[in-house]
Amino acid sequence: MRMNYGKIQTSRNCGFTLLELMVTIAILSIVFGVVANGIIEMEQRNTVEINKVDLTQETRQFMDQITNDIHQAGFPTIRMFDPVLAYTTTSNKVAAGLTFVSANEVDFQGDVDGSGSVSDVVIRVVPAGGPCPCTIQRGTVAKTVGGAPVYYTELDNLQNSAVFTAYGSDGSVIPLPTVVDLTGVALKNINAIGITLWVQSAIPDSKTGTFPTVTMVSQAKLDNNNW
Repeated sequence: MRMNYGKIQTSRNCGFTLLELMVTIAILSIVFGVVANGIIEMEQRNTVEINKVDLTQETRQFMDQITNDIHQAGFPTIRMFDPVLAYTTTSNKVAAGLTFVSANEVDFQGDVDGSGSVSDVVIRVVPAGGPCPCTIQRGTVAKTVGGAPVYYTELDNLQNSAVFTAYGSDGSVIPLPTVVDLTGVALKNINAIGITLWVQSAIPDSKTGTFPTVTMVSQAKLDNNNW
């Protein structure tokens, strides 16, 4: 019987050598490393972007809340009621408008919840005057109850302590006190309140190491403040 030594030799040369196997494993390891690193970076970037979207939404919601509230300052005025009712400015049905304004706090009376009853509303930066990061709070208490309001809406990581600007009917800026209250006459001259919120994220960017920020500017007109 004759044996085919050519075929036997060929079969012995098939397969991988140890060196080829090691090179293949090394290449696959590099590829997997690059892919894994890309996935990690993508997840980190996605986390930062989601956080910034959440921060933007949270800031916008708070801005809308306080802007709508300030629109209600002084509503309803005593002029809106029938004199037969004999309401006075002390009634919980009548709002007195702005009661205090500074760069870091706005106090006013208004029917902010549509209930027909007036509330004392305070929007303030804590700590007042910084240093920041600060917290801006919104609190209310029924006018008939009085006392300190309950703060239940707030925005953290605020970077500017000077949030509010006062404007007259001609658009001019009305200087605000830092400690001493405005006179009643000056308060009634305020036609609009400007609001600036500069908020920083609590999560840094994975590539740059910086903290994303969101800045929003709005203005609330006071239609019922001067009564």
